[in-house]
Amino acid sequence: MDQQGQFPDIAERLNQVRIARALALLSPLQKHLFRLIPFLIQQNSVQYPGFVDVNTPCGIQGYCPDSLEAQACDVFKLPFIASEVENPAFEGVYAMGSTASFGQNAKSDVDVWLVHNAQLCDDDLALIKLKTERLTAWFAEYQFEVNFYLVHPLQFCGDMAQRSGCQSSMAHEHSGSTQHWLLLEEFYRSQIRLAGKTVAWWPDAKLNPELLYLGNVHELPASEYFGASLWQLYKGLNKPHKALIKVLLLEAYASEYPHSQLLCDRLWQKTLGGDFSASNDAYYAIYEVIEAYLLKQNDSRRLEIVRRCFYLKCGVFLSVEAQGKDWRYAKMQKLVQEWQWPDSLITTLDDCEHWHSGQLNWFNEQLNELLLASYQTLLRFASTHELNEGLRIEELGMLTRKLHTYFSQDEDQIAKLNLLWSRSVAESEVTMVSSAKENLYYLYRQGPIPRNLLGESAICKGKSPSSLMIWACLNGVSTLETKWYEFGQGKAKSSRLTEASRRLLNFIDHDWRVSKLDLCQPWHFRKLIFVLNLDCDPTVNWHGQEMMVDVMNANVFSLGRKKENMLGALDAICLNSWGEWQCHRFEGETAVLQALSFVTPGLRRATHPVDMDVISCSQKLRPQLKLAVKNLLKQTVRLCQQVQQSSTLVQPLQISHTRYGIFFNPLGMAYQDLSDAKSFYQQLSRSHLVQLPRPELGDDPFSSMPKIIQNFAAKGAIQYFLRQRADSLDVFILDEENQLSHYVQSGSDMSELVNKVSHHYVFDEFYASKARFNIPQFFQLVRVAGELTVMPFGVDINNANVEF
Repeated sequence: MDQQGQFPDIAERLNQVRIARALALLSPLQKHLFRLIPFLIQQNSVQYPGFVDVNTPCGIQGYCPDSLEAQACDVFKLPFIASEVENPAFEGVYAMGSTASFGQNAKSDVDVWLVHNAQLCDDDLALIKLKTERLTAWFAEYQFEVNFYLVHPLQFCGDMAQRSGCQSSMAHEHSGSTQHWLLLEEFYRSQIRLAGKTVAWWPDAKLNPELLYLGNVHELPASEYFGASLWQLYKGLNKPHKALIKVLLLEAYASEYPHSQLLCDRLWQKTLGGDFSASNDAYYAIYEVIEAYLLKQNDSRRLEIVRRCFYLKCGVFLSVEAQGKDWRYAKMQKLVQEWQWPDSLITTLDDCEHWHSGQLNWFNEQLNELLLASYQTLLRFASTHELNEGLRIEELGMLTRKLHTYFSQDEDQIAKLNLLWSRSVAESEVTMVSSAKENLYYLYRQGPIPRNLLGESAICKGKSPSSLMIWACLNGVSTLETKWYEFGQGKAKSSRLTEASRRLLNFIDHDWRVSKLDLCQPWHFRKLIFVLNLDCDPTVNWHGQEMMVDVMNANVFSLGRKKENMLGALDAICLNSWGEWQCHRFEGETAVLQALSFVTPGLRRATHPVDMDVISCSQKLRPQLKLAVKNLLKQTVRLCQQVQQSSTLVQPLQISHTRYGIFFNPLGMAYQDLSDAKSFYQQLSRSHLVQLPRPELGDDPFSSMPKIIQNFAAKGAIQYFLRQRADSLDVFILDEENQLSHYVQSGSDMSELVNKVSHHYVFDEFYASKARFNIPQFFQLVRVAGELTVMPFGVDINNANVEF
């Protein structure tokens, strides 16, 4: 018998070892659920969870359930059917990823590949997809997360056209076109056959109808590293410790390209040598490769963080005496001794479920810094190659836009604190300390007693108290029970801060989902909160009577004989459709006008009513200030939606001693001092609202631009609007500051241009050096029923509303 003929038996022996290891790490109930995964794919009956339709394809090649599945059925009161299915729909059912490895912990999910028959049609696949979604929901009822992925048998080994047709579109758990061979390599090295054909995952595997062969991973192109690293950064938004390990593996592979020794080959060599010990483990092997790479680089800092990530991912808590000692325990103990970790570090890591926001902040910063450093290394590696030919440009755009919302260096953006393993970061007391020298505020997780603050690190810093407050409320540090203090200030100020934080909490009760379409369109506001006079309050020195202000319906922006403006500072806290929370500061006499001018474009673009509120924090005139600003805000929304292309609307407003005109036109809102414009002033005095004909734009660059583009202009994003002519391409570009340029590209194809521009922005030195992800958004200008409309380039409308 030739050596290849023995390989299926050797592979099956490793498979049995992996199944035993997986079961050893599961609870008794989870063991039964794990065995039911292939059984429920085999069956199609209304008696079983996940049932959709009598025509839903079912059955697995060569699968016949036994007494273990019968026991599992008994536990969940399901009927047991042991017969094989004629014409089975599936070649095999396989778990992959961290299952049965060092990386499997109590919170790990189970990723399952369903390799289906190549002859199944789209309707069949739609029924199976619906069934798997229902099965995922059923498993979740028992706190057991199972994710199913439909895999075409030619997805990896067919030609380019076949492969593209087999790919799933990108979603939260589907990498879409970003990785191909690397995904197959991960499957080969970690797969566990639950039912169906044995996978031919060894090098130089020969085609055999009895085996499942998905393709040759050694065809891995250099261009794939870029897409895969982007995908890992995206996954790192939720689980950065896992993503760091994966992206460092890519970096290690790239360092040896094109002679990289793939992990699946390394594991197979050990298996052939009869090594079925804990050292021959798919997840531990990742650590070994990274360790060797970083030692060669003499990079002890990154290696230390990777070791902590590996330890925490495994969840083997060595200092917890009640911890069960599974098959990984002895190996982990030996590793920790080799790393020379002190007991205090192990205890701190084992207590990760109780880490406070300061500890999480530090760890998150380390992870983000290392993730971006690895990304830049891989970017330099890939820059000599074209973008992966299979990488869909629209998916590149969505990924980079999502990453931009997280890694943006915008100082007004509110950072999201990843809780990682921590159950809660809520604090009973927090203290704000202002630094006049740095013009910054710092937040501490203690009461305002000097000895408590001494030697402590701030958990957050910001330009205003509002930015600290929204950060603490968004990230769970501040709750309804949290008391706020400002160091060196009295009880009145502290109670105002505490009250403001509680009102903010009522406003940010949940996160909004962000869809693919949202990321492919200009941002608009979903929530908007104006916080008034939180730290700069002119009403403290005002000695009038509040009741008289109500009776006289007085103007709080120009109050009394002295015409005093009672609004000292305004913070605009906003959530946009890209999922970004920001806090923008406005102060001085024209604070309210600056704020209204800033928010108008985001209000105009909103497709649904924006959730708006005003929180007044002043010592006096609190309700009057709130009402005045809220009325202005409502009027701004009404007027900016009412304004026509051909006219400008003007609203007068007296602030202190100055009369201002607020101008609304299709480009937004502007304000101007009208003190010297006597005739205009008289006209404004007679009427509260004036409608003026829109002047000729003359040399204004927007005059040459289709008017519909004005509705899409969004600061902070680079936007390309493309119109296909008979023999040329009209290209309108709005940069991050909304500066317009326009050119005509002769004999150019739209897709080709989008590819070239995307490649430029991806690999441009300026962008790469700063790890920026602000790649342009692309739109098509097309006529629909005679009207010129704007459509996001390349977006599949059928799944545009999928959460991403």
